[in-house]
Amino acid sequence: MNSSTAGREREDMPVSSNKSRIEHILVLMLENRSYDHMFGYLPNGEGLSGKEYNLVDPLDPNSEKVYVSNTSGYVTATNPSHDVIDVEKQMYGEVGRIVHPAPMNGFVKVQIEAAKGDVEEGKKIMECFDPERIPALTTLAREFVLCDRWHSSVPGPTWVNRFYVHAATSDGVSRDDPKHLYEMKTIFDVLSENGFTWNVYFGDIPQSLILQHQADRWDHFKEFHRFHKDLERGELATYTFIEPRFINFHHWKATDQHPPHDVRLGEYLIAEVYDALRLSRFWETSLLVVLYDEHGGFFDHVSPPDPVPNPDGKVAVDPPFDFKRLGVRVPAVLISPWVEKGQVDSTVYEHASVPATIRALFGFPEALTARDRMANTFEKNLSRSTPRTDAPMALPVPGKPSEIRHHRQLLRSGNLEQRVRRWLYREEKSLEPLSSFQQSLVEMVDRLNEDAKTDVPPLAAKALREYDAAVHVYDSLKRFLRR
Repeated sequence: MNSSTAGREREDMPVSSNKSRIEHILVLMLENRSYDHMFGYLPNGEGLSGKEYNLVDPLDPNSEKVYVSNTSGYVTATNPSHDVIDVEKQMYGEVGRIVHPAPMNGFVKVQIEAAKGDVEEGKKIMECFDPERIPALTTLAREFVLCDRWHSSVPGPTWVNRFYVHAATSDGVSRDDPKHLYEMKTIFDVLSENGFTWNVYFGDIPQSLILQHQADRWDHFKEFHRFHKDLERGELATYTFIEPRFINFHHWKATDQHPPHDVRLGEYLIAEVYDALRLSRFWETSLLVVLYDEHGGFFDHVSPPDPVPNPDGKVAVDPPFDFKRLGVRVPAVLISPWVEKGQVDSTVYEHASVPATIRALFGFPEALTARDRMANTFEKNLSRSTPRTDAPMALPVPGKPSEIRHHRQLLRSGNLEQRVRRWLYREEKSLEPLSSFQQSLVEMVDRLNEDAKTDVPPLAAKALREYDAAVHVYDSLKRFLRR
């Protein structure tokens, strides 16, 4: 199979209307960082002047000003709040005061509340990254197309925003809810219906597996090390979605960058995906999107745009939300040899722009929902008449050479079961409590086990540490995906 046909299931498939020569779209979606937090101090793009601030109490004009800084460390001490109610406070200063533009003035206040009144802890939400501390992501932003007006689809948590990438809706759900039946049509369905291929590569558990239409598609879900093998074999699908590792497990640390996980490990994953694609036969026919699901509670100074359409007429009750407002800006970079070097695209995008662009590139006319029907598409950036030849062959990453080699070997290595046996009794176990997102993943696994009638007992109701959750997830998926 050669690179021109590897994305299609049938040789007699009609050639798409795509004029940019893109045959493969890849999306790597990371976790919980705002645009300003990661890109605010880049000189290109709508970033920070250094004069932006929040008041300790946005309702008291005389309270202390907390300015932005480029002092963020790789590990943050706490997991900032980012449910629908808290994001409303972050954007508008209080609940029930929806104005446009949003003042974006309640981030410090919400973080102080989350830290049980600790003002100094609350101030840390204004800390952003110096670009040189995250060289992989920074290099991509400088070398390719930086999108500086990409907003999360919902001013809320992880699950609902990830669903907009897949389905342009969260089916009327406004929180991380593993019990809901997510039966909406997805871009995966559209690709399959039209004879195109897709795969999901995952670090420990694919959150997208909760989608009901994935029930009989186990062969599309692959451990991340198989991404390298598929590239080497010439078997890259038309659409690739990559999910990071969400839970620390011995030496296999989480790569999602979700606080309090180490941002450097996400840098390694970004570089791993880019480097593998850059060296493959698919580089000149691919578009890679590096994207974050939502802002994770971190400060951003840009107000979301005017209201957007409700995707499907559904509204949420708990917490209440009408799905007519976008969330906070998130980092997004478009990477391809067909884009010009060092561009900034200030078009307003949201996560539904991903399925909308896939439809535009491959000629699928029917929208999933009103949201992707109205979303701006980003294929206009594929404007070159010839592919670039000067794109970096490999991305720089933070850390000492020995650390870099170690983590890249772990990312690429296969046979997870042997690795688990090898390290099972070592003392390096994460005793950290689960974040609300990780807890929702455990609940998701319990539900999948129940639906599949596996013999793995449920764990979500018990007090959990990261280590316990990682073992449970591994044990469950081993049975669930290989049954």
